[in-house]
Amino acid sequence: MRSVFRVVENHRESDWTHTIFFDREIESTPGQFMMVWLPRLGEKPFTLSYLNAVTVKKAGAFTEKLAALEPGDEIGLRGPLGQGYPPLKRPALIGGGVGIAELRLLALASEEPSFVLGGRTADEILFYEEFRELGPVHVATEDGALGHKGLVTELLPVEADSYAVCGPERMMAACLPKLPAERTYFAVERYMKCAVGLCGQCTCSGWRVCTDGPIFPASTVAQMDDFGKRRRSKSGRWEAV
Repeated sequence: MRSVFRVVENHRESDWTHTIFFDREIESTPGQFMMVWLPRLGEKPFTLSYLNAVTVKKAGAFTEKLAALEPGDEIGLRGPLGQGYPPLKRPALIGGGVGIAELRLLALASEEPSFVLGGRTADEILFYEEFRELGPVHVATEDGALGHKGLVTELLPVEADSYAVCGPERMMAACLPKLPAERTYFAVERYMKCAVGLCGQCTCSGWRVCTDGPIFPASTVAQMDDFGKRRRSKSGRWEAV
């Protein structure tokens, strides 16, 4: 059931990324997601970056509107939904772009986390100072503005007891062979409609991302022939990732 929440703060993280805070916290497991509803624009899934906030990158009409919300505006939220991360021991949290935001709650719930973060520029490395207070942070930026000049995959492998990966799918697919399958989890993203396992819009090689995931062990992701290659668009047609 969808509930109405009121926006209390719109925090600008960068020119294209905002964190939208709402008026009450949501009890959830790191990695679970919410379906966010805006009038006349429908619903889209977002993972919580705070117990009372989502972080959004402007990339279309829906995200432009969400990123422009002001205190007092109302939004609809449905969830939490899906399967989150299991408890992770001494994890390396590997994030790219806005996918870094999903790792914040997981970092706060973990003991001795370390971070491997990537983006095109330094502005894409979200929560950098906060993460530095929690554990070692390794960064790669494509323009060399912060950390290693290059791709986040060039920083792998790193030593840790477990691993969590969230970011652009091509990045995650490149990480897959570099990490131990039995101790690694991936956040898979697909376009969702019902978000409760009925419509099949979000399937990835037969797995329903909304209910079987969105967090999957690497051993399962390795069996997904579509991962890193193709997904269904809003219209239901296949498109390249």
